[in-house]
Amino acid sequence: MAESPLHPEVLKRAADEYARLAEAGGSTRTQELDRAAQVVAEVLLDLAEHRSATAATHVVDARMLAAGVETKTVTVPSGRPLEVLRSGARNEVERALVATLLARHLETVLARRDGIHTLRAMLPSLDWLEFVGLYPPYTAARHALDGETLARVDEVLAAAPVEAPTEAVALAIRALRGAPVLSESPLATPSLRPTPSEAQEAERAPLSVAGELEGAQRSRVLRVLLTLTPVAAVMGAARAVLRVAFVMRSPATVTLDGDVLRVKGHTEVLGRVLREYEHHFPVDGLAEVDREARYAWLPVAASVFALSLGSIYGAQRAIEGVHGQYFGLVALGLGCIAGGLFFDWLMRALFPGVKGRTRLGLRAVDARGVVLTELPISELDRLVDALEVRLKERTIRVPRSSYTLPRREPAVAPDLAMSAATERDPAPPGSA
Repeated sequence: MAESPLHPEVLKRAADEYARLAEAGGSTRTQELDRAAQVVAEVLLDLAEHRSATAATHVVDARMLAAGVETKTVTVPSGRPLEVLRSGARNEVERALVATLLARHLETVLARRDGIHTLRAMLPSLDWLEFVGLYPPYTAARHALDGETLARVDEVLAAAPVEAPTEAVALAIRALRGAPVLSESPLATPSLRPTPSEAQEAERAPLSVAGELEGAQRSRVLRVLLTLTPVAAVMGAARAVLRVAFVMRSPATVTLDGDVLRVKGHTEVLGRVLREYEHHFPVDGLAEVDREARYAWLPVAASVFALSLGSIYGAQRAIEGVHGQYFGLVALGLGCIAGGLFFDWLMRALFPGVKGRTRLGLRAVDARGVVLTELPISELDRLVDALEVRLKERTIRVPRSSYTLPRREPAVAPDLAMSAATERDPAPPGSA
């Protein structure tokens, strides 16, 4: 059951107490507040993931131990938020203390280099926390954060996709996030339905997807040649060594803004940025757009191999043991069958619902191209659909009214032109 909403004044009072505490203690106190906010966020996100009503005491203690904070580390006139999180809130003031720290953690997340992508990954759990209402993150952010940070949070909430089984659930999630309802469903109230111009502007709004830059997009002929030669294997091995040994990463963001597709990112090694880049691909200048989803085959192959080996070998040993009345061999066969089943169960437990590894390849008519991977499937589908709409809009269509034939002028002057009624054949000369 959802809790009663928090009063804005209570949230603002809690935010003011944290601000005064940070100002009085300097950078040391600010770092303690950030660590406490991280503990609150980790506990509440775990709470949302398991759909639990209360936080377990051992979970809170483990998070505080890992962050190096105690319940008395952050103390304000209204109470101790970590103690409230550990024992449970008893009134509206204590709820506001915890919710405001959660909002502070959202501000810290957005300050990171991959903050937008991280915040988007947290949205399903934040939606659940806002719906339950005990520590509502969106409500606390609107009354506890400054204007610039709040605008960035609202921008992420408005641009993030909503994954819901029905339109009614999608409308409820949009209402929780405070985003405008862009649906023509009869469940939407007339006052929330957009005008045609607003709907068109919403469709033309920029779409961004965060992922990793894999490399340059090559032509099919060059890809075949690299695959047939050892060059591709050497490049893949070198890239794997750089990623594992030197923690090389290439985070990138592809944005569809109007009729231009922008790819912006950087390359970093050991946490240091080596280079930054930004590529622009006009929509009408794209020659190839590839969208792929590759699924991990190793867990499935290992599971199938274990089941086949355990079933065939185990059945043979069990049958031989029955014919020879050797029960040790029967036990070995049954053990092999059980081992295959156990290994299959273990693979399903370790890799539940393995998701596809997505790739997006872009190549322009001037042979420029990039390949991005590790893109969220739902967001990538939205980007590809929007790109398809842009391509259809760029298709040349000549309106019917343009096929207007020019007006033909008479061969002689209008006053000398003869009508059909007065036109006569000339008379032969000499006739009377």
